Parts: sequence; C-alpha cells; structure tokens
Amino acid sequence: MSPQAPTPEDWLAADPDPVTRAELRQLIDAGDQAGIDDRFGDRLRFGTAGIRGPMGVGPNRINRVVVRQTAAALATHVGPGAKVVIGFDARQNSDVFAQDVASVLAAAGCHPMMLPPKSPTPVLAFAVTHLGADAGVMVTASHNPAGDNGIKVYLGDGAQIIPPHDQTIEAAIVSQPLPTRELASASPERVDVSAEYTTAILANVAIRGPFHPLAYTPLQGVGLPLLSQALEQINNGRPYVVEDEAEPDPLFRNVVSPNPENHDTLARVIRRAEQIDTPLALASDPDADRLAAAVWAYDNEWRILTGDEIGALLCDWMLETTPGSTERVVANSIVSGRLVGRIAEARGATHVETLTGFKWIARAADNLVPRSDGLPWRLVFGYEEALGFACNDAVRDKDGISAAVQFVALCRALVMEDGRTPIERLAELMDEFGLHRTYQVSVNLGSRTGSEIMDAIRTARPVRFGETEVVRTTDYRDGVEGLPNADVLRFDLADDSRVSLRPSGTEPQIKGYIEVVGDITFPDPLLTLSEAVRELILGL
Repeated sequence: MSPQAPTPEDWLAADPDPVTRAELRQLIDAGDQAGIDDRFGDRLRFGTAGIRGPMGVGPNRINRVVVRQTAAALATHVGPGAKVVIGFDARQNSDVFAQDVASVLAAAGCHPMMLPPKSPTPVLAFAVTHLGADAGVMVTASHNPAGDNGIKVYLGDGAQIIPPHDQTIEAAIVSQPLPTRELASASPERVDVSAEYTTAILANVAIRGPFHPLAYTPLQGVGLPLLSQALEQINNGRPYVVEDEAEPDPLFRNVVSPNPENHDTLARVIRRAEQIDTPLALASDPDADRLAAAVWAYDNEWRILTGDEIGALLCDWMLETTPGSTERVVANSIVSGRLVGRIAEARGATHVETLTGFKWIARAADNLVPRSDGLPWRLVFGYEEALGFACNDAVRDKDGISAAVQFVALCRALVMEDGRTPIERLAELMDEFGLHRTYQVSVNLGSRTGSEIMDAIRTARPVRFGETEVVRTTDYRDGVEGLPNADVLRFDLADDSRVSLRPSGTEPQIKGYIEVVGDITFPDPLLTLSEAVRELILGL
C-alpha cells in the first residue's frame, strides 16, 4: 500500500456509515487480509466518465468516505465561494452521497445547489451552464449493476472534467487527511431547471409529419417524467411504457440488466411495442444519458440498432434540420464507425475525432482554429458507439432524452415522406456511402489489468487479424494529431476493415471495436475478426 493510504483502523474512525463500518469490522475480525487488500490496496480513479465502482468499504469502493474526500478535493480545486450544482439519481445511497457532497462543500465555503431528487444526468450538465455554476457533481453509476454507484464531476463549461483537473483533484484526495466522522449537515439551495431544460432541448427539434406512437422503458431509472413532458410538448403524447420498468428502483428488480446495450434488456419494450402495434421501441439507461432503439424492419422482424447506426441516422437528421454550413461540427470517438464522418463531409460540416468519452466529444468544437469569417464553431451532433448522443449544445454531455425526441422527430418526418422507416433511411445512407457494419467484442481480463494486456499487445505487434493483413497501426498512447495520450490501439486492415482496442474505463475488460466496409461476404468478416481479437487477447 502507498505510504499515504489510510489504514483500516483510520477508516473505521472516519467512516460515518454503520453498514460499511460493520463490513470492515467483519473483515478485520475474520483476519481476511485478501479482502482488506482488495479494498485498501488501491483506490478508485477518474475514468472515462467519473469515479464509478461497487459500493463498499475502503478507498477502492464507493462509500461515504470516498464521496466526502472527492467533495473536499473539488472544494479545494474550485475555491471558496464557488457555486456547485449537485444532482443524484435513484440508486442506492445516491441521496445520502449527494447530501454529503453538499455538506462538505458548504463547510469549505462553497455554495452548493441541489437539483430535485432522481434527476437525469443531462439535466445536471445543463444546469451547470444555465445557472452559471463553477462546477457540477452528479451522483450516479449510469448503466452499471445495482450494487455500484459513482460520481461524475463537471467543470464550469458544463462538460465532465478532463486533465489536468481530474489529476489535480485525485492528488488532493490522496494528500488530504481522512474526513472526520461528524459533519455538520448543510441545507443547499434548492434549484429546479427541468422546465428550462425541456425548453432548451426542444428549441432545435424540427417537427414534421403525424403523431408517431412509441414504446419506451427507462429501465427503472429516472428518464420517464422529462421524456414524457418533452413528447407531449411536440404533440406526440406520452409513450407506452413497460409498466413494471417505469418507476425507479435502486435494485433494478424487474430488468434483465440496467445496460441498454444488452439486447436481452430490450425484449420487454419490444413486446410492449408489439402490443400497441407501433414500429418503434426506445430505452434509456437509468440516469437517462444514453438511448437504445429497436425498429420494425422491412424484412418483418425487429431490428435493434447499433450505436453507430443510430449515430448515422441522427447525424444525417441533425445536419438536414440545422441551418449553417462549414461552421457546423460533428464529432465522434476514435473507436466509433467512419460512416458519420463521411456523412458530415458530404453535408459540408467539419468532422472531428476525439478520444473516448463525452468529456472530449462535448468539447470538440472548443479548440478548433478560429474561423476566418468570425463565425463561432457549433457542435451540432456528437456521438460514441456506446449509445451516447449529443443533439443539442445546451447540454454538453450525452443526453438520452433529447436524442429520443430527435429520433421520434426523424421517424415522423420519414413517415410523412412516402411512409419510410429508419431502416430504409439507413439503407439509403449505405447506398450513398457504402455498407458500414460495426461490432463490439469485450474480453474479461480476470486478474490481469487492462494496461498489462495493452502492453502485451504492443509487444506482440500483430501483423494480421485472421487472414487479413494489418497495413497501418496507430498507437494513441504516443499522441496522435493533437489528441491527448490514450491507451488505444487502432489497426487498419488491407480490406478497409478496422480493429480498435482499448481497456474499459469502468470494467475489467479489453474492448474491441470492429468495422467492416463493403459488401457482405461469407464467412462474415465481422465474426472472423471478432474471433481473431478474442484469440489475440486470451493468448497473451
């Protein structure tokens, strides 16, 4: 352990939570050194989207001590007098953690402002800039399992923290003493910006075509109230909801998984769509910052769209309905597909690739060279393949609610134009730009770390995946085209396929992102490349 790491006895003295104190006391009394080392041998750090992990005792878990440490470090970073907006979702302990954040900030001389209970993450991102705050804190673990929780920290520009800010805050967490168990409770200012948020996300929605019924599930999260309000304001009525998935439940007892990337998770909302005879089923994750979509396809079956497919449809729609030309910016992560970039170029927009995470995507237009015509750059669309979409620059983060509204507006317009479907529009885009197909494979690491495996891949220097030769390798750890360093490898293959590898920012996995461009052949290169990725990682 680091010399600065707290001892279990120190932690017991500082921990205000009787549940986690009892957990630690049991480990100590049982002499479970492995369990103690697991909780105290390392600590949670800022990843792709905040600090996130299982709840439990010690610096390597999410708990009241870690939350208080993080809040104290943030208070040091922003300074006395800073206004900080706090939001929290419906997960276990989210309300308690949010109150701890408010109390620590108030004790440090900051001005905490609390959103209503069970707020979606995009509302917190909107509130930071709308209220002119210096920072924001969202207590959520997004789509993680029920036993997890976490904290997302936002800067005054409304986007999540990036280096060096996250590094400074992490250093302050480690260097400061453990907080005292007793902490004066604060009464933060109560703020509600939900009406202003809804107005902002509807300001750039093009309403065409008739009412379009849809089935929807918030996956026992917090997305339903605001999505319903937004749909009613565009005269689309309330969605038909999977009833026992409609109300927030911190244990997610009625869903297969709180992660909408899991296709089994969408089975019930698809059945709900069949019950009401609608061709559209949508799902948001528990904090409502991501969107999944399933549509009735022309081949008489349901089709769950990939993040890249939704991204292509929304990108084309946003560029069609957003006035302007070259000052418009479209952004996506380096592991997402290439179709969006090709659509942007053809539609006269500027395309930017960023590192993975909306903390980078949201800022894609910020650091571009100033334009000679004096017009400001405008991010009109951003996405990453993991079902994250930004369709309104009033929210500088991914937003499943505004993305859902835009997707409904797109469907309404397609129905008005010769009764087309999203699948048919996607086919038109593929005809225009070539057939782009993507697939993701995740490989669990067991006891190995992501960085160890990535280093082993660099040492192995693969020259082919399956039977296809690697023609170019790009290592983002060395910094590429002005991007910050990142633990990502990209392999461009001889047949215009692409394989990208990176360690997960939230789970002990290596993620492989595969893209194949061109006509479908057999055996399917998506499957052969995914198997080659698995063999590479598991063979190291």
